[in-house]
Amino acid sequence: MNPMDLYEGREKFEKQFEKAKEQKVNEIKQTLKKYLPPPAKNMLDTPEGTYALIAIAIVILILFLKVVGMTLRLVSKLILIISLLAAVYFSYLYFTGTG
Repeated sequence: MNPMDLYEGREKFEKQFEKAKEQKVNEIKQTLKKYLPPPAKNMLDTPEGTYALIAIAIVILILFLKVVGMTLRLVSKLILIISLLAAVYFSYLYFTGTG
């Protein structure tokens, strides 16, 4: 067996994997667009808007866990602060169009 045969199959597999990954991401974005309110729907069209929505979701999740009664340790507090800063930063980039 020639080792190059394995590499050629790998290239084909990588192309198929990338194509499948892009299709799955598009499906997820379309599903999210159905449930998001109108201003947030448009945010999924740009990377900055997507990053802002992810950061906002993390902040909401951590705040929800705090309300439910889970204590916030130092790591959780750091993640909360970093996510909040990321949400503000990427939202600023999205809404000003400077990104």
